[in-house]
Amino acid sequence: MKHPHAVSLAQRLLESHLRLHAQQLSETSALNQDQIQWAVEILSTHLDACMRQRIHPDLTEAVAEALEFASRNERAYEPIPPGLRWRSALVMLEEQDAD
Repeated sequence: MKHPHAVSLAQRLLESHLRLHAQQLSETSALNQDQIQWAVEILSTHLDACMRQRIHPDLTEAVAEALEFASRNERAYEPIPPGLRWRSALVMLEEQDAD
C-alpha cells in the first residue's frame, strides 16, 4: 500500500503541471483521463519509493517522466510489489580502456 501523502502529492504536482502547461499541451496532444490516472499511478509509486528510501527526488523530472510514459500509453512501467523492498543497492562499475 502506498503512503497516502505520495498519492496526494502526485495528484497535486500533476494538476499544477497540467495547469501551468495547458497551452503547450493543447497545441501538441492533450492527455485523456486514463493517461492522467496512469501518470498519477506512476508518479505516486515513484514518490512512495523515494519516501521509503529517504531519497530526495527531482520533482520536476519525475513529473515530466510520468507524463511522458502516460502520453505514450507506456505499460513497461510496473509498480514495485508491496512485499518487495530494497534496503540498499550498490553498483560497481569497472573502468575499461577504450582502444
